[in-house]
Amino acid sequence: MRILFIHEGLGQFQTLHEYLNAESLAHSWFLCSTSVYQANKDRVPNLVPFQVPAENANTYFYTKNLEARIQRSFLIKKSISELLARTGIDVIVAHGSGGFPLQLFGEFDIPVITYIEFPSFTHHGYDAKYPQPDYASYRDKVFEMTSYHQVLKSELVIVPSAYAKGMFPACLHDKVIAQMEGFDITRRPGTFARKDGIFHVGFAARDLSSAKGFEQFILIAKEILKKRQNVRFVFCGAPKVLYSYEDAFLQSHFEKESRPESFMKYVLEREGITLGEDSAFQHVDFASYDQFAGYVEAMDLFLYPLQFGSANWGLFELLFRAKVVIGSDRCFVPEVIRHRYNGLLCKYDDMQTWVQYATEVIDAPADFRHLGENALHDAHERFHIRNVAASYLRIFDMAIGRRKLIG
Repeated sequence: MRILFIHEGLGQFQTLHEYLNAESLAHSWFLCSTSVYQANKDRVPNLVPFQVPAENANTYFYTKNLEARIQRSFLIKKSISELLARTGIDVIVAHGSGGFPLQLFGEFDIPVITYIEFPSFTHHGYDAKYPQPDYASYRDKVFEMTSYHQVLKSELVIVPSAYAKGMFPACLHDKVIAQMEGFDITRRPGTFARKDGIFHVGFAARDLSSAKGFEQFILIAKEILKKRQNVRFVFCGAPKVLYSYEDAFLQSHFEKESRPESFMKYVLEREGITLGEDSAFQHVDFASYDQFAGYVEAMDLFLYPLQFGSANWGLFELLFRAKVVIGSDRCFVPEVIRHRYNGLLCKYDDMQTWVQYATEVIDAPADFRHLGENALHDAHERFHIRNVAASYLRIFDMAIGRRKLIG
């Protein structure tokens, strides 16, 4: 099978692309932006570049993202045409936003599979305390429109979880397949500098937003500290919010001179928390993946009070590193964690249960070690690339078969 993956920044399918080629399970190429190609061409096989145009500063504000993606789609089409002059392609797998496939539908006699993380931010969800501003709501309608169009025009659509599939209208479900990406995560020594005699509780997310659970993590931590003082809470993630609207809240509620520089700072100031050597709280935002991995390995327990998310990769990092995780019983998390088998689950807003479970683990960590061991085993069985690759190949075969039936 000859596969072409498309994502300007490599993204979700890099591990699958490299594994398929290394194991001779398929012959795949990866279409990415020129800058990503230049940075990775000596490390990742079969990369093909496409140019990313400069963003037009005069674009109509509410369709800015859509116009940028349309521009990319023309250049992606051009690069595919050039590639097809050298080799055949059996199936195209394009990221819905990072490899925008708009100009591919109906242009090549090749089945197209689109990957969509979620169809819109409205369906994804956001904290009602930090609502969508009008400009985001207008853009989100365009995002939703293009997501539905991609389902209609693609042979199949891959989403990362059954929860994400449920965000689409039922009439589109027969074309949407839930399949989480495959991982190749290996254990390594903990390199994070711990404080002696202290139990370390972690929280990790790409960005420290209420949607990802940061705000709830801080509130839970404060309640735990009322009962146990030998605990340090170490949260890892970027202060800049990416997937929700906390920054818009800060802009609308504070004058520029008094505005906190990030939502993280806002929450810490509001809750009377200072960071420092003697504080029970610590923030880390690592520059490298190895540093992040070393931090995860060093934590004794992770709290994962996710509020909104379709399949956040950070949770899988914790499970592949045999961490004991207490997670919220919502979104995609119950698809991954089975209560008291490979972690603990409780309601997002059930503060009493969060504190109860956490203090039980703090007091007797050995009694819960089996949860981390099961998490590691289950992650390898269900989400390691060597076990997931075959599922992807079946999906690709299905798309090729559908294309043949349509003619």
